Amino acid sequence: MDRINLIVLFNIVFVLVTASGFLVLRYHIKRLRMSEERFQVSTKGSGAVIWDTVFPGGVYYVSERWYEIMGYGFGEVDGRLEVWEQLVHPDDIAVVRRARQEHLEGKTPVYNTEYRMRKKDGGYLWFSVRGQATWRANGRQIRFAGSMIDVTEKKLYELRLQQSYNELKTSEENYRLLVDAVNDGIWEMDYEKKELHLSPRLIDMLGCADQPNFNMRRLFQRIHPDDRGRLKLAALRHIKQKTDYFQAEYRLRQDSGRYNWYMGRGKALFNERGEVYRLAGSNTDIHKMKQVQEELHKLAYYDSLSGLPNRLYMLEDLDLFFREPEGLAAIFFIDMDNFKFINDTLGHKSGDMLIRQVSQKLATLLPLEGMLYRLAGDEFVYFIKNMENKEAVLSIADKLIDKFKQPIRINSSNIYATISIGVACYPEDGEDTEELLKNADVAMYRSKKAGKGVFTMYNKTMHSALAERMIIDKHLRNALAQDEFQLQYQPQMNVQTGRIVGFEALLRWHNPELGMVSPMLFIPVAEDSRTIISIGQWVMMTACTFMRRIHEMGHPDCRISVNISVIQMVQEDFVTMVLDILEDTGLTPQYLELEITESIFMESYEPIIHKLEILRSLGVRIALDDFGTGYSSLSYLKQLPISTLKIDKGFIDNLPEEDKNRSLTEAMIEIGHKMGLEVVAEGVESHEQLAYLKEHGCDLIQGYFLSKPVDEDKVEGLLVRY
Repeated sequence: MDRINLIVLFNIVFVLVTASGFLVLRYHIKRLRMSEERFQVSTKGSGAVIWDTVFPGGVYYVSERWYEIMGYGFGEVDGRLEVWEQLVHPDDIAVVRRARQEHLEGKTPVYNTEYRMRKKDGGYLWFSVRGQATWRANGRQIRFAGSMIDVTEKKLYELRLQQSYNELKTSEENYRLLVDAVNDGIWEMDYEKKELHLSPRLIDMLGCADQPNFNMRRLFQRIHPDDRGRLKLAALRHIKQKTDYFQAEYRLRQDSGRYNWYMGRGKALFNERGEVYRLAGSNTDIHKMKQVQEELHKLAYYDSLSGLPNRLYMLEDLDLFFREPEGLAAIFFIDMDNFKFINDTLGHKSGDMLIRQVSQKLATLLPLEGMLYRLAGDEFVYFIKNMENKEAVLSIADKLIDKFKQPIRINSSNIYATISIGVACYPEDGEDTEELLKNADVAMYRSKKAGKGVFTMYNKTMHSALAERMIIDKHLRNALAQDEFQLQYQPQMNVQTGRIVGFEALLRWHNPELGMVSPMLFIPVAEDSRTIISIGQWVMMTACTFMRRIHEMGHPDCRISVNISVIQMVQEDFVTMVLDILEDTGLTPQYLELEITESIFMESYEPIIHKLEILRSLGVRIALDDFGTGYSSLSYLKQLPISTLKIDKGFIDNLPEEDKNRSLTEAMIEIGHKMGLEVVAEGVESHEQLAYLKEHGCDLIQGYFLSKPVDEDKVEGLLVRY
């Protein structure tokens, strides 16, 4: 390949990747906007300020709440770190920098500090600030984010409380008045006598008004067992290190038995010998704030429809694994087959029910040692590590495929929701998150191409097929506008009279760069991208216009057959589209035949059958194409509004020599006639085949013996000849 061809290929791939990236970006922007709206509602309800900074750069973003309480307008405060620090009280800046540095160096699990910030009017507010940084697998920081809570009132109270303690001997009455006025629950303890005093508010919080001997031991017993150690450790560290105060979040049991979250803060008072003689503190009810935090976490990390962990959760799990990977791990990329078809046919509500049932079924079938995630739509990922060998991986995939062959009940319908799986293994198929996911996706696509309902293990040869598909998709999107399609017509002959009675319209695509592209390659791509809808409409309009001209040329009994995709069938306006084309072209309905493959009727969806019944009642013919290759059964054939059976070429190829094909073909002709259907044999290529079919009563034939597909200008010659 010379340099110019390489440059052209590179440009094609670049444009394709850019276009695909733009579509994915648009989809995720839409999802992000929805998540952001839920996030904004939750944060406004909590009253907290949310802050965030992304590396490199480190520019701070703060939520609207900060501007509301600080008095600044948007754009007045530059988000750079040095500008941010200028608003911090000079006495607090050293503490802020030290806490920030210790967390970013990994010395503390959470960034947690308090400091004052200058408002626009010159006054200061106290904030309790918490945050956490995230890192890439290579140790580089990604972002640093958290929340700020205005604790000015609490800090002022603490100052007043400290003053009250200092004046306790002379002003006990004022102290009690202050305690009673504060909304937080206040406690104090005589450390030497172990006597506990609770404020009315705290007594009300705990519901222990009827327990006059309520002491520290009983209070400690009300603390959730999982939180006792954390609170005790915080208090002991404060006493031993003589820090300013201690604090911890913990749960307290109410009289009802329910646990509520509180922020507990306390301070020890020391005598001249440095010994503790009194402890005092407050309990702030933070239960609603914790609920908001949990909801925010759920929104960020879990899929709302299935309840499964989402893509963000998956990426963080995988990145964590790849920081210190070991052993054999596997990613299963799982995609439901025909979900778009099911969703469009039964409706989005039923589609959502199907997603939930499939999620539950996957969670039940997959080993608990792994983790199941829902990416989006009908895509799932299962990740499992510490596998013994590849045989164990194959066993999991094989079990899933087998179990999903059984139908799922949705309302009153049995849905055959099979799945296609692609599997990639660490370390053989990828050594980081992106590579392993991409290769599992490529393997899943190969399962789709192989006929769906199977699993495929990734190998390096698969990328060429994916690249070919992407190139086809790129050119296909503009093919109709650039007039690259054309129709060819293959005649159908009446076996008994030897006259041509109709034509099948066959779509051809010639692209200036790709040349002639086989329908076997571009039709599946067109269906996946939904371009088949506009292409199919063009095909039907062109074919009906052609047949109208044939009638005007003196052949009024000829009919035209057009192949219909399932994607076209599920469109709400399909019947209207067909009738509009017949009206626009002036073609009588009885001269149009729609060819439908058996796979469309696999689940006998009522909406599809109803559409065909309407068209059939108006005179449009319906042909069942490739009969004998799919899910044929006499019970469902009787229910279908069809007029024609087309016997697949595979049953004709070895006639009349092969006994097996002869008996099957004879049986299909007989079945068709007993059901009052016209029978067409496809792929007839010899006089012997024609003679055999004529002997056994086949109605029509088409194939190379009669003629290969021809351009429109060759059709009149065929009509004259036959």
